[in-house]
Amino acid sequence: MASAQPHKNGSGREASQSSLAPMGVRTRSVVPAPWVAAALLAAAGLAAIVFLLPPQPPPLRERADAAADNPPQATAPKRDAADSGRQRLPATGEGKSEKARAPEAPAVARSPESTLARIAPTRPESAPPAPQFEALMTRALGQLERSEWEAAEQSFSAALKLRPGDRAASDGLSRAKDSANRDALARLQREAQGLEAAERWEEARAAYLRAATLDPAVDFAKQGAARSERMLQLHVRIDSYLASPARLYSENVRDEAQQLLASLDRETVHGSRMLQAKQSLAAALKRATTKVTVRFTSDNATEVTLYRVGPLGRFQDREIALPPGTYTLVGSRPGYKDVRLELTVNPDAPVPRVVVACEERV
Repeated sequence: MASAQPHKNGSGREASQSSLAPMGVRTRSVVPAPWVAAALLAAAGLAAIVFLLPPQPPPLRERADAAADNPPQATAPKRDAADSGRQRLPATGEGKSEKARAPEAPAVARSPESTLARIAPTRPESAPPAPQFEALMTRALGQLERSEWEAAEQSFSAALKLRPGDRAASDGLSRAKDSANRDALARLQREAQGLEAAERWEEARAAYLRAATLDPAVDFAKQGAARSERMLQLHVRIDSYLASPARLYSENVRDEAQQLLASLDRETVHGSRMLQAKQSLAAALKRATTKVTVRFTSDNATEVTLYRVGPLGRFQDREIALPPGTYTLVGSRPGYKDVRLELTVNPDAPVPRVVVACEERV
């Protein structure tokens, strides 16, 4: 009779259970139920801990690439808990193979230069490149130093088109314009003074007026224009007398010309042209006042009257010194028709004998 011996390493309960198994049946050891329950509880706790852990943030460079390539969406699709758990677990086995088979992102998307170009602030299209503006300013300042005012104005104007309202460019443009205006005034002053010295009064007046247009406040332009105008009018008056010297035969006109000649002596301008004009006018006045001897012949019966001189009476021959001019003679005799003659006395031409006699009966 076989007796059941207790197992050396087992408990009495296990021995009793093994003794209850029928003969010929293989048995295996069974984990007790408390241990199984404890293992299940530990696995469930580990899964809960992994599920609740926050995801690790990716590296900084990968975050920049992801932000540039994938802009944030308004609403992201929800994932189930199993997918989220799988994403949070480390990649093993199949995950690694899928990562290896995934197509590689374009290199340009991950390059630092491309990323910086996308995230760096872009320059407005209206803002000009600094080198171009600086080159224009450098050239304009050099032109100012060389007194190239017109070229400097163009350069500063071009710089202001690139940067409207720039203080340095505006100041440079104002300086170039002021310098150009100052040089133009000095050039016009020299030109006008040269024309004045040559007694080309009409041209000198035009130059002074151009200077006054550039700057109405300059004294030399106002004074020079007034002086040139006065001298020009004096020459016009002198030329009018010289062009028609017979006008000086009139006493009124001759008096006006003498007053003009006296005023010329008080003028401060004594150029060769003015001196010649004064001499010509003085000579014309002298001829106009120089008396010419005129010989008259009558019949000793006709009463002769010379207008502007007076009655000459009856005579046969008579000589009278008359200033140049036009005279009227009238002869009268009782029973005869009156005679009337016009006489012109010219100092540059001899006067013929003048016959005054009433010969036609009434």
